[in-house]
Amino acid sequence: NLRDFTMAQAHFQPLLEQSPHRLDAMDVYSNILYVKEDRVALSALAHHAVQMDKYRPETCCIVGNYYSLKGQHEKAVRYFQ
Repeated sequence: NLRDFTMAQAHFQPLLEQSPHRLDAMDVYSNILYVKEDRVALSALAHHAVQMDKYRPETCCIVGNYYSLKGQHEKAVRYFQ
């Protein structure tokens, strides 16, 4: 249900603001943004995650979701591997 995703997004946004260096569970947040097709927020999250630690699995998932949402599936697959 899209309403549940909206509620979940509302919980993640303050968490990220309170702990800007946190990457734990941000892959889940990127999944929410992907489902909601929120390209702007997912792009900002991807840029933030890459700046924090581009080699973390969470970052790879976030960037993969970003490229998938943009329709660049070959790039997305590279990040999901």
